[in-house]
Amino acid sequence: MADFQAARRAEGRTAWRTPAIFSWDSWLRDEWQKRNAAGSLLLNPLQEQSLWLRVIQRSRRDLLHPARLAEAAMRAYRLLGAYAPEAFRASARLGWAGDAAVFGNWVEDFESRCRREGLASASQLVWGLTEALRGETGGPERAPLLLVGFDRVLETQQALLTAWGAWERIGTADSAQIAQFQASPDGTAEVVACASWLREQLADDPEAELMVVATGLEARRGELERAFGDLGLDFEFSMGVSLTGQGVARSAVLVLRWLQAPIGEAELDWLIGSGHLAASAEEEIALATAMRQIRRDGQERMEWEMTEFAGHAKDSEKETSGWERRLLSAQSLLASEQARQSPLDWVNVAERLLQSLGWPGFRPLSSLGFQARDRWQRVLEDCGSLGFDGRRMEWPEFVATLADAVAGTIFAAESRDAAVQITGPAESAGQLADGIWFLGSDEENWPGRGQPDPLLPIGLQREAGMPHASPQADLALATEVTERLLASAETVVFSYARQAGGVEARPSRLVLQQVGAEVEIAGSNLAERLDRTEIFEDWSQLPFPLSEISGGAATLTRQSLCPIQAFATVRLAAEDFDPAEAGLNARQRGLLLHAVLHSVWAGKGEGGVRSLAELQAIPDLRNFAGRIVSRVMAENFDPAFRRRRNSLPRRFPQRYLELEAERLTGLIAEWLEFERQRQPFTVAETEVRREVTIAGLTLRLRLDRIDELQDGGKLVVDYKTGVVGPRAWEGDRPDDVQLPLYATLAIQEKLEGLVFAKVRPGESHFSGRVRDANGTLQPDLGARSTLVQNPLNDEQLQLWREQIERLGQDFLAGRAEVDPKDSQKTCQTCHLHAVCRIRERVVTIDDENGDEEDGGGVDD
Repeated sequence: MADFQAARRAEGRTAWRTPAIFSWDSWLRDEWQKRNAAGSLLLNPLQEQSLWLRVIQRSRRDLLHPARLAEAAMRAYRLLGAYAPEAFRASARLGWAGDAAVFGNWVEDFESRCRREGLASASQLVWGLTEALRGETGGPERAPLLLVGFDRVLETQQALLTAWGAWERIGTADSAQIAQFQASPDGTAEVVACASWLREQLADDPEAELMVVATGLEARRGELERAFGDLGLDFEFSMGVSLTGQGVARSAVLVLRWLQAPIGEAELDWLIGSGHLAASAEEEIALATAMRQIRRDGQERMEWEMTEFAGHAKDSEKETSGWERRLLSAQSLLASEQARQSPLDWVNVAERLLQSLGWPGFRPLSSLGFQARDRWQRVLEDCGSLGFDGRRMEWPEFVATLADAVAGTIFAAESRDAAVQITGPAESAGQLADGIWFLGSDEENWPGRGQPDPLLPIGLQREAGMPHASPQADLALATEVTERLLASAETVVFSYARQAGGVEARPSRLVLQQVGAEVEIAGSNLAERLDRTEIFEDWSQLPFPLSEISGGAATLTRQSLCPIQAFATVRLAAEDFDPAEAGLNARQRGLLLHAVLHSVWAGKGEGGVRSLAELQAIPDLRNFAGRIVSRVMAENFDPAFRRRRNSLPRRFPQRYLELEAERLTGLIAEWLEFERQRQPFTVAETEVRREVTIAGLTLRLRLDRIDELQDGGKLVVDYKTGVVGPRAWEGDRPDDVQLPLYATLAIQEKLEGLVFAKVRPGESHFSGRVRDANGTLQPDLGARSTLVQNPLNDEQLQLWREQIERLGQDFLAGRAEVDPKDSQKTCQTCHLHAVCRIRERVVTIDDENGDEEDGGGVDD
């Protein structure tokens, strides 16, 4: 069509008759409708699937996934219409057994309903139109048909075309002048070689029309988008994707579902960021800010009801008042509707609800967005057609049906006539190009393999030549496609990767037969050929303008691990949040543990203890721990207690909290039993707040606990439930500067040591540095203990002080380069890849039980 229009414009015409060019399905429907003397209703896919679903549910009520069975039945029925229409006769199905016999009964019921209600399935159109044409006599001669882009013409199609009259199929031309078969070390190198070839072809001829054909294109789509996009190639996919993948359609489904049921936290995050929920940029920012505050307060949850989120947003942001009013209006509208209505009535309701909520939002839609919205509107109208049989449904059922319809709809944007067309082997039929590159031509993927249809007899499938009925059928079709591709361009390159998913792959024997032996892809370093990165060393620095910050220890730790981390988290407020979990997450359990241990050492006035002697005087440690745990749990989870800032979420069932209390009681009792074996000590302070100044920068710190030992010295204790040790303090760039910072700057008295208190089931122990571990900490430590072998000394304290001063100076000076201490370990747990873009330093193409954390988190 595009070539035809371009030719007319080249002739100087401004208007011309629309050519009679149709897809096979549209031509079939048009001609059948012209001869539909009985006035039967031609079912659209949604209507037909709905009818199959009712047939299946009538036969069995205990099926787990009737909707999936309906899809499978419709697919099997379509195969019968295309390959074996004689099976539409009941007598032809008499010998079917097993699942095929069950399907045969469904077919009989389905066809009986169609006859009784005046319905017609699209699967019967070829057979029905053939019979109608054979029955026509006289009349004008029919226009000849020209078939383009058909790899094969099925016997049922041949029968129809013969009944029509004159027809012709455009065959293949001469084979390509240049045909190559290339092998690459892996999938990344294969795609890089393809991209390099495309760029070279376009450099030689900017007007060239190129095509990339890929097996398994759906799985490789993202990989190809990144590779070709990084090179700035002008490309487009001829294969569509699910309409759910388009933001405007996905947002509409989410909003409608959210009005009557909760949605997941990740879905809500996406909905806020999409812009389709807000009427202005200010409102969008306010909604995002409200979500951030919810997480800061520890009130995240796995699912959110619309009214619950609206309540939190109202409490935190005035700018969300407009959104709340629209929400109340939509809820009032939905509540005023009848419980059960026809699908068409619900379509009207859905349109009014979206309008009242301000969908699709404040952002102007792009061309792609407009096309997706139009496709969404057609799907919505198709759902309204489900009332063809007088059916009525409730709102949740309608929304679920609509969501399934959107997910099952393939959306393809209008072609831009891009220089590079990316398509699949079958979808490339009828397309010509100046050059073709075929990706993934290994033995596993080409010929493609599949499973026979589970609802049809395997003998019938093989006899009719249905897809995937036998390896021979797949080979025959793949051979026809390969020959057609070789005749579709002057240059055709086939390629495969020797390594795929860690498994060695072999070349496709079909391509070997058609093209010849494979050769290694030329070029020793293809990545360098594609790398267009220009290195620019930016030594500019923006000094930190403030004189104090909170979370000082974490900031200096980030400065040590990678300077950009400190810059982004403190100065750009690039926070990271853990996703909500069904129960308490690791950070929340750490907070709860810290709260309990704080109460344990709060003194007798608070029901706790202060010294080793008081601890040893307790007759039943588990009972003692249980009382404190119960009080702390009540303070954090009982609504009767006043809500505290940064409190834990109050959304858990009572039985879960009882089990959590039991677990925590056992853990605390085990730890206190361990502490009973220590040398005499007194807890001087807990939850200690201190301010220190480093290079002119004031940091606010919090220490878990400071013990006073029997010689008057001080021991800094930091509770940990994760895997951490004093090795984190080693090297020029320590992995953790928290305790060294406390030891060198926050403790002015005599410091005897600093230790991690490892509060873990069955693993209670201290880890750290102490001047005299046996004399002041534990009397029974052996000579091989790391506490004994690596004592704390003044030289170590001085070294830590110098390192911390340097880190503070670097932060104040604005040092923010991307310089991870360990490119794998440091970057693996970092959430700032979109900011630092470290992965772009090397041209790569991606393939596609936690411990409790320290209660203070990274903000200590």
